[in-house]
Amino acid sequence: MRTTKILCLLSFAVALGQACQNAAPKKAEVPAFTATPYWVSSAFIEALEADSDSLATAECHELQFISPDSVVYIYGSVEAAPGTYTVIDDKTIEISGEMFGDAVLRVTQISDQEIVLDKDTEREVRFKPVENHEHDPRGAATLLVGQHLAGTYTRENPFGRSNADRPITLNADGTVKGFEAYHHYETALGGDLAAAEDGSNLIYFSAEGQEMFPLAWSKRGDTLNLWTLENLSAADEKPSYTVGRMYDRLIRKK
Repeated sequence: MRTTKILCLLSFAVALGQACQNAAPKKAEVPAFTATPYWVSSAFIEALEADSDSLATAECHELQFISPDSVVYIYGSVEAAPGTYTVIDDKTIEISGEMFGDAVLRVTQISDQEIVLDKDTEREVRFKPVENHEHDPRGAATLLVGQHLAGTYTRENPFGRSNADRPITLNADGTVKGFEAYHHYETALGGDLAAAEDGSNLIYFSAEGQEMFPLAWSKRGDTLNLWTLENLSAADEKPSYTVGRMYDRLIRKK
């Protein structure tokens, strides 16, 4: 009789434990896309692939998932807003943070290769994954532009320069060799640091101890065109440029 009571109590305890487990809400799985660290807005990637003359109008957005439960939202490679995210379901998260104020950004996975921010709203932005194996601190979008421009060029129209036959090499990491006395270059993506008429693409060449040398650029296949710029703004204002004459035409070697 005692043995029977013990078995009954054990059976009741097991059944109670199973009932409690069944009643407990299942924790939502973390969406798989958060395991991919770098995402860049699809419109910007498509504009870059199409050799757009005005990348600023493509509105470069970037999401970086570089540590658990946290994310950095970057606009124009300049405005970086760190935040944390909450898992809603296996395809959706919501992002919040001090720099977002009361706003909550919802990110939803729509395919293996695309996620969308604030789907079906005026703020909707679609993103594609981007490889950045070296975790370039400049960001994935800036790296993409560097890869787009990278190569060794020759001058087609040297304008009488004495170093016209010298090859010019632009590297994806922002270094340059053979272009005047400059060692680095950077591109302005969002229009926050400077602006040019018609949204022209801007590139800045620099070297230690020298002022940055800004130019406008456009690319058609393997041809990179560079134009001079005139700053129309006051010294204490954000630079606003008008595009001048052609400075150089560079042809990338095959």
